Amino acid sequence: MAIDGSFHLQFEFERFLSRCPKLAHQTQFSHLLKKGDMLTEEEVVSGVAELFLHPNYTIPLVGCFRAIAQKIVDRTVELLRLVPDLSLNSDDSMVEFDEDKFLGETESSDNQELLFGIDIYVRNGRGLSLHELGCLAFSRALDLVPFLLGSVLNYFKFAPPPFQRIMLRELVSSPTAMVGNNLLMVVRVSYRLLLAEPEAFTVLWDWSTLVGLEKQFSNVKLCDDAEFLRNVLDIRWCATQILAVVMKISDRATANFGLDAEEAFACFLRWNEFLRDVSSEKAGWYSQLFEGNESAAISSSIFQEIEPLFGSSRPLTW
Repeated sequence: MAIDGSFHLQFEFERFLSRCPKLAHQTQFSHLLKKGDMLTEEEVVSGVAELFLHPNYTIPLVGCFRAIAQKIVDRTVELLRLVPDLSLNSDDSMVEFDEDKFLGETESSDNQELLFGIDIYVRNGRGLSLHELGCLAFSRALDLVPFLLGSVLNYFKFAPPPFQRIMLRELVSSPTAMVGNNLLMVVRVSYRLLLAEPEAFTVLWDWSTLVGLEKQFSNVKLCDDAEFLRNVLDIRWCATQILAVVMKISDRATANFGLDAEEAFACFLRWNEFLRDVSSEKAGWYSQLFEGNESAAISSSIFQEIEPLFGSSRPLTW
């Protein structure tokens, strides 16, 4: 969007592709780019609705298309509503599903078609993984644009909680194994959504599962794996923060959950690092706003200096 709040679809679409140059090589996007002034809002919404779920593109999409972000998210929700089951990953697929292949990008892939789409997850029986991608995308978008809350709540009218993975009995019974199954991301996204709108999300789900999770991980034995231990601490810290919000208890009360001050502070720093993706985007918006206000102030100042010269009856001397 422009500094004055105006929205120019073609300009923002070109800006989005300049931020995500690999997409400019994709057939559907290069076709839309060639349309120029003939590009329509519906074509953009339809073209990026699934891409909104891709972790690499959620933030640039919302950043460039704030004016139509709600329409994009609503279309994404409509597509996810058609997925047969968002609560489970099936083990019946005959082909091994390598999610990193669909989410990763390499420098050599510039001229290759992007292998990403809801249908790929559905065909491979990865409804839960797709749901978790959606939760991450919605939490980021909501952090950027709070007025998307209604659209996000519409998604959760038919979708499971963001911590659905934790609720699966076979995982809950083995907390150690869960650390290697994106559990930290699940807990962080759950906390992020809760912070976005505490009143709405506190009553939407039963958070007792995460409270129990903190107790389970407090009993995990120490090991020599530094990354594993760091993840355990971060999971416990997030679970404790969730408890503090849901139960409305004080920071002093949460100090009784076993993390010392040094560990808690380290977790807090890593949490802020997790939020940096959106923070950087917001900083860019504020920078644009500041530059716009500064330019307007300079222009106004120059005009005020020039106006008396032309409005004066005195002869001008050079």
